[in-house]
Amino acid sequence: MTRKIASPAYVIVAIACLILAGCSDSTKPHPRKCENCLLPRTSPHNVLNNLRIIYSVADDTVNTPEDAHALAAKYRELFHPDFKFYFIPGDQPPGFPEGWWGRDDEVAAFDSLMVDRAAGIVTDVRLSWSPGAVVPDNRMTNPPPPEVPALLHPDWMHINVTSILLDIVTPNTTYRVSNGQADFYFAPDPADTTLWVITEWYDDPSSGVSPNGVRSRSSGSTLLSMTRWGRIKALFR
Repeated sequence: MTRKIASPAYVIVAIACLILAGCSDSTKPHPRKCENCLLPRTSPHNVLNNLRIIYSVADDTVNTPEDAHALAAKYRELFHPDFKFYFIPGDQPPGFPEGWWGRDDEVAAFDSLMVDRAAGIVTDVRLSWSPGAVVPDNRMTNPPPPEVPALLHPDWMHINVTSILLDIVTPNTTYRVSNGQADFYFAPDPADTTLWVITEWYDDPSSGVSPNGVRSRSSGSTLLSMTRWGRIKALFR
């Protein structure tokens, strides 16, 4: 019987197919969990990409409290020193009567979430969304006459994010933000003006909750709690 020897071109194609198959292996970590997916903060969109990745990377990299603290340190880099997260009225935890908190509390809440992830108290964190276009912050001052209104923050930019789906999964309850929205404002980083940081983050009420509070329903052996991002933050602070 005569053997046919594969041509070099065929061998190259076969090898390429094997490589591609390996890259698409469903057992490989999803790219959303890849720390190397963090981008330089040279645009507001890159900052939002990093926020989403830092939330999602926990599944592969947070195994100890030290891992959680290291990830929280990366999270801190995304925010301006004077950052404010604005809660929907009534969602803020006790001790924040003005309805917002700053960078230290924002990072502390995230750190606590990641520590619980390392301990198995939180078993999964999933985040997806659809960022809109980057546009100038067009909010105006409201001075008394005869002064003329002007841009409140001339060097800031704004992104409205829609279709937010955030799941914080515990053994008994999944806290879910479904079809949520948020407004993010950005400014040049005071430490390096070639980079961007988040200056303000507004939670939006148009998520899967009723006007009177959280809607919950049973989902098998667990509870699915439809909530808002601000309420989830408050749980972990």
